[in-house]
Amino acid sequence: MDKEKFFSGLWIIAGLILGSLFTNFVYQDYLAYGGQVKSLVFHNEKLYSASISLFFYIFFKRIKQYAMIYLAGYLLKPWIFLYGFTFCTAFFLGSMLSLQIIQMGIRGLCLVILSLFPHFILYGMSLILLVKRNFIEEKKEEMLYETSSSFLLRFSILFEITFMILGCILESFVSPSIMSGILKLWK
Repeated sequence: MDKEKFFSGLWIIAGLILGSLFTNFVYQDYLAYGGQVKSLVFHNEKLYSASISLFFYIFFKRIKQYAMIYLAGYLLKPWIFLYGFTFCTAFFLGSMLSLQIIQMGIRGLCLVILSLFPHFILYGMSLILLVKRNFIEEKKEEMLYETSSSFLLRFSILFEITFMILGCILESFVSPSIMSGILKLWK
């Protein structure tokens, strides 16, 4: 597993660097088309408001994403899925971080980090269970007999769905109130 951790870290670093470079190259084109994140974030009071309609929007969006990741996890080999997913996630995170830092400086960096705070912990736990289960399923095909697996892995699909629902609740109701409180402090 040390090899997988090393290459996952390598893909994360490469994705962050390439995402940041991509954003720095296309930043002038982004501004030419009217992309002003600072005015959207700081002047729109309703941007971070919690509501039940936001919950259903986030819930269906995250369920679609989870279904695509679940399908990709079973169609692809686990290590291809792991490396591809970590690279894409790091690329978009690097791009978003670079754009926010260019637009708002240190406040942009804080906004990006705090916008991921409570709910992405649960989403990450769900993805870790999915990847772990895929690696174990691949190893079971190579083994002659099946050993008993842990409680967490036997019921991992239930835990993954529970973590996704709890993450959607946090993203819909807790994260907007945290972000609106932080934006009030910065005004």
